Amino acid sequence: MKVVANLDDAGTMLKKRGLEANGRVQKLFTTMCAKEMDPYIPMQQGILKNTRQIGTDKVTYNSPYAKFQYYGKVMIGVKSRRVFADKGERKVVTGRDLKYHGAPKRGKLWDKRMWAEKKNKILNDVAKSAGGKAE
Repeated sequence: MKVVANLDDAGTMLKKRGLEANGRVQKLFTTMCAKEMDPYIPMQQGILKNTRQIGTDKVTYNSPYAKFQYYGKVMIGVKSRRVFADKGERKVVTGRDLKYHGAPKRGKLWDKRMWAEKKNKILNDVAKSAGGKAE
C-alpha cells in the first residue's frame, strides 16, 4: 500500500489559519485585548481611554499623562514641586499612589489586571478563530 501526502509548506499552512506574522489572528488578539482592557482604564472624563490606538501587535494610549496613570504614582514638577507643573517643566515620580475614579476595577497596570481575569476567554476565542482550541 502506498500513501502520498501532499502538504503545503509551513508558511502557506500558517497563512490559511491566519497565523502568519501580523496576520488575522494577531490583529484579532490585539483588538480583543484592547476591548477587554477598556473597563480597567482609569477614567474620569474618558480622555485617556479614548486616545487608544490599536496597532497590529500593540495597544497605545496617547495622552500626556498615560504613563503615570499606568504606573499609578503621582508625578510632580522638578522645580515647582506641584502636580500641575509649569509649562515645559519636567516631572518626576513620587512615592504617592494615585487615587482612581472607578477603583478598584479601574486603575494602574490595566493590561496585567485584565489579562489575569480575561486570559482564558481571549485565548479560547483566538484559538477558535484559527481553527484550534486552547488548552
